[in-house]
Amino acid sequence: MKTHTVRDQLLEHASVLIRQRGYNGFSYRDLAELVGVKTSSIHYYFPAKDDLVLEVVRLYRERGQARLAAIDTSLPLAEQARRYVNPLRNGIELNQICLAGMLSAEVMVLPDTIRTLVQAHFQMNEDWIADLLHRVEIERGQSYPMPPQVLAKVLYGAIQSGIITARMSGSTDRLDAAGDMLLGTVGGSLCVAEQHEAVAA
Repeated sequence: MKTHTVRDQLLEHASVLIRQRGYNGFSYRDLAELVGVKTSSIHYYFPAKDDLVLEVVRLYRERGQARLAAIDTSLPLAEQARRYVNPLRNGIELNQICLAGMLSAEVMVLPDTIRTLVQAHFQMNEDWIADLLHRVEIERGQSYPMPPQVLAKVLYGAIQSGIITARMSGSTDRLDAAGDMLLGTVGGSLCVAEQHEAVAA
């Protein structure tokens, strides 16, 4: 069984705090209390808060890359879309939203290094969706009314909005609608809400 080092714990708790409160919503004191260390210990690993947040975002993006890479491209395209959509609810019940989405609201105060990684996270998801839509065009032999990359921006924007408003409204209706829009664009027929209930059952 892998033992979590102090550094690992700091990164895990910092990720949760950012997803709940944002970049400016927590201090090293908050983090120290959660991990059970002194703030000086945090400064040992991450001299400045920017260093900590940069590493959190880097790891978050790496996990996102791994999740996308794990979606089998030999599966039917609609099933690939479902496997992309289904995990998007993760964390909402715990008052956590997408880390990149949370930080995007504070983009004007972020250092360039962090801002660049957040932008790259958005681009990574848009590129994955665009590639999926491009393969749909090839399979159908018919193009969408707009280029896949443009449509992907619209769809991912709707997904991010759905994640954010789920916490605000206490309902995942908007996120479900955004997921259904992607599935419908790809050709899926099972709505996200029904799929979620089926998995839960």
